[in-house]
Amino acid sequence: MIRQTTLLQSIEQAHCASLRNRMDAAGCVFEFVLLAPEAEAQVDEALHRQALQQLHEHLMHGQLEWHRALIQNPEYAQRPPPSMTWDSYRAQATPLTAEQVQRLLRVEEPPQEPLELYHGFRRPPYGTRFKGGEEEARALFHEWCNLLGLEAAEGVQVINWVDGFVLDWQDGDDNPPWSDYFASGLEWWGIWCMTVWNPRRRTLSALVASATD
Repeated sequence: MIRQTTLLQSIEQAHCASLRNRMDAAGCVFEFVLLAPEAEAQVDEALHRQALQQLHEHLMHGQLEWHRALIQNPEYAQRPPPSMTWDSYRAQATPLTAEQVQRLLRVEEPPQEPLELYHGFRRPPYGTRFKGGEEEARALFHEWCNLLGLEAAEGVQVINWVDGFVLDWQDGDDNPPWSDYFASGLEWWGIWCMTVWNPRRRTLSALVASATD
């Protein structure tokens, strides 16, 4: 198999780490990566799929770090390392319309329509904890969206990679998810997986979430 040339570079910054830490501390379940295409790269569906692959690497890095810490405890020394199917070549790309991108940024609670990202950010299975209440939650959400390049006024292109999957999915259903990462979220809470191209900033980001109680 020919290895695909990677045309994306991580632009992980101190701000990314800080934002992740604050989201984790609040109980948010989203993971994300921030990337920059090389100058000669054509930003097409194939490049968005490369972003999915880098998102997978980020997820696995986190799980392996957790596993390395876990096995320091003799009680868990024999715990096998984590694994994850990630057949992103099977993922169906569903580009969002300008109206749907606007919907992602709404912060009304409860949500009025599907694809209101704030509800997933604010209401994971175990809830979130913001000392500053709703004001702090909304400020952190807007900060996160800004980092991702998710700014409707900047002509962003957003692809949804998990459109059509239904809650309460079971093995044997006709439309299995392309990664077992999504199995927990499909029990009832829901799943997210999107890539965001911001042509003004020349950033390509990816976000994902799947959680259960």
